[in-house]
Amino acid sequence: MRSDTPTKPAWIFKFAVADLSSRLSVLKVFLACLILGVTLVAATASLYRVVEQSLLADTRALLGGDVELDASEPLPDEVQAWIRASGQLSLVRELDTMVSGTSADGDMNFMRAAILIPDAAYPLYGQLQLMPDQPLAELTAQQNDVWGAVIDPLLAERLGQGIGDQIEIGAASFRISGLIQTQADRSLNANWRGLPIMISDEALQAAQLLGPGARVDYEYRVQTDRDLTLWLDEFEQAFPDTRWDTTTFAERSERLAERLNQIATALILIAFTTLFIGGLGVANSIHAYLDEKLGTIATLQTLGLRRKPLVGIYLLQIGILGSIAGLVGGAVGLGLSTLALSLAGDTFDVAEASSAGQWLSLWIPPLLLSWLFAVLTAYVFALPALAKALAASPAGLFRGKVQAASHEPRSWRIASYGLLAVYIAALLLWLPSSQLGFLFLLALVVLWGLLEALIKGLQYTARALENSGFADRNFARRLALANLHRPDSPLRATLLSLGTALTLVVACTLLVGTLLRALESTIPAEAPALILYEVLPDQIESLETGLQSLDPSSEIELLPLVRGRLAAINQQPITEVLADNSQARREAMGDEYKLSYLSGNPEDLELVSGSWWTAPAPEGQPAFMAMEDREANQLGLTVGDQIEFMVEGQTIPVAIKAIYRQKGLQTRFWFEGVLQDGALDDLIGRYVGVVYQSDPAAKASQQWLARNIPNVITLRTADWLETAGDLLGKATAGLAAVALVSLTASLLVLSSVVSVSRRRQLYEANLLHILGARHPAIRSAMLLETGLLTLLSTLFATALGALIALPLAATLLKLPAGDLWWLGALVAAAVSALALLGGLLPTLRALKLNQAMLLREG
Repeated sequence: MRSDTPTKPAWIFKFAVADLSSRLSVLKVFLACLILGVTLVAATASLYRVVEQSLLADTRALLGGDVELDASEPLPDEVQAWIRASGQLSLVRELDTMVSGTSADGDMNFMRAAILIPDAAYPLYGQLQLMPDQPLAELTAQQNDVWGAVIDPLLAERLGQGIGDQIEIGAASFRISGLIQTQADRSLNANWRGLPIMISDEALQAAQLLGPGARVDYEYRVQTDRDLTLWLDEFEQAFPDTRWDTTTFAERSERLAERLNQIATALILIAFTTLFIGGLGVANSIHAYLDEKLGTIATLQTLGLRRKPLVGIYLLQIGILGSIAGLVGGAVGLGLSTLALSLAGDTFDVAEASSAGQWLSLWIPPLLLSWLFAVLTAYVFALPALAKALAASPAGLFRGKVQAASHEPRSWRIASYGLLAVYIAALLLWLPSSQLGFLFLLALVVLWGLLEALIKGLQYTARALENSGFADRNFARRLALANLHRPDSPLRATLLSLGTALTLVVACTLLVGTLLRALESTIPAEAPALILYEVLPDQIESLETGLQSLDPSSEIELLPLVRGRLAAINQQPITEVLADNSQARREAMGDEYKLSYLSGNPEDLELVSGSWWTAPAPEGQPAFMAMEDREANQLGLTVGDQIEFMVEGQTIPVAIKAIYRQKGLQTRFWFEGVLQDGALDDLIGRYVGVVYQSDPAAKASQQWLARNIPNVITLRTADWLETAGDLLGKATAGLAAVALVSLTASLLVLSSVVSVSRRRQLYEANLLHILGARHPAIRSAMLLETGLLTLLSTLFATALGALIALPLAATLLKLPAGDLWWLGALVAAAVSALALLGGLLPTLRALKLNQAMLLREG
């Protein structure tokens, strides 16, 4: 061998590949752990890019214009004239109603729908694609005395109807003349109002839906070339007392981006948690691999190979493995995100990314970033083990065994910390929300500190118990305690890997269990059969009489609904209170508050602060009011504050007596405020209510209301539960998939822990057996050690998982989950026992092998 041969890059590469391929089987866990983590990273990153491009590429189309003004009545002529002088104006009127159709089997189906009446200028941005491809005016025209209607395909499917079939809306019959294929300004609509139906203005009159008290939303979209900030300032100066909800596309884009970044960051952080768990497997796997290569490393050094090419060989091997895992995991993740997008249908339109450049910009960055983080993760977790292996003394060859150094050299430690800093910086720069990323890293540091404190405490406790004589007469107990506090104990790796994954599993279990219980037990037991909207005062008597005649056991509860706008807080006009925040001021002035009476609290609202009342509203004094906590928190209001509402030109002063919380899934009307009885009597224009009866009776009641009082909108609880069950099933599947991937990574890490410690366990067990210890005692010690680790992992994961899940369930779902802690503990115990016992059983079986052979191989 020539002296300069080892320094050639080609020789280094060939040797690295040949040496790596000879023992690649040892590194299967290395690859699997990285691939699982990178798969989630690539999937979440690519989904985020697609959704971001789809939703934020043209926010004007999503909003329908540069500015949108929502009003409950037509804008005054002078306002419309001012807008037309500065740009183009389009109007879409929208109202809720019921639509019915007869399916092929003869059943009458009823669905809530949103009637849209767009003007000729609609849409200002984006496209309205219909099937067949004809102008909207032609499709909605009257033919053979039947008006045309263009409806959403999903609505047609739920009604069991198709093009050419007939449906009933109000007092008129309509022919389904077309289907809405693309409607840009409804891409973000959650269908709370129902799926859309487009009809003409003449057809709306024929349907007789615009009776006294009918609720119609007027959505004005503005297209202008002017600077929107200046436009809004001039608009507010021209009309300072506006009571319209004004939103610009820039504000919508900012809100979308903020919420999208939060969601994407949360998903990506879950992926990085799995990648972090996988990194522990990388560390254990590379440690096992390098233990087998210590002899090779010492031999190469003895033969004269310089340190620089030797370091290059093993750094190159880690880079090759990280690259393979990154590319494979990235490809799998992109495939999963593509599958998810195909299942989502046309919700996120990526058809425009048809050119090669657009396609590359959409998919290549997540793939490259996945590769980058896979390589970085491999190096961050492998460098300490590599440093110790390369620092091994070649003199061990002459003693019969080469041992890795106990500590990595100082230069390697500095390099490891530097690489870790690069890793953290890359993570924070890449995450959509760096603030959430920082909180995640902070939580990770806190978690690491808690685990280190727990491990130190357990080791101290085990050592103290062993020294106290607690296990003097029990060999198995003494051996198990010694195994917990010895320097090479698997305690740290077990708690870090299994504990982190189990925490995620417990959190998902508690959230899913809470939702399932709420849906399957609490809601059906308390929910009415029918929910009623838009009941007019002169219809109450006929409604109650008609429903009672269909089912004498029916119980009907009606509550008044009054919509008001916030005018003043503590005798100060809202324009002055929010003078420094124009966006918040417009939102507060434009929002309509749904007000009602407490009337026995049928919503079962939960009191947060203050107290309820029993007396009706006094005359000449502000009425008591309870305010929803979300609205109160946004405005900084507390019990004792006074506010004023403007309702139909009248000022309603109220004093906040209580703050309440909506009851999550069981809430039906989402009132922002409830007042003392009598405070709104002169302003009540409509009612909402519930009907308690059997589901068959609810179907008959729904049909009767559609024929006799068509303006009343009904919602069958059974239909809502079916839809909610479907959504919950998808959410459960998603949570289960994430938890399963994380758990799989954790199990792989445990297998790597077992593979590293198995030789030591076998060697020591057989050495103890030769010295006189019996196999049953050795097995008992191993089982006791495994049982202690299982108990500790279960307790840690249950406590931390509950700490994560319970606040989420209380704040986001508004549902109690504390009494389900046992479910999380049961899952954690079952999974941890399965994982740890699964790794122990092969070791116990190996005790039956010939001890002399094991000692010779040890």
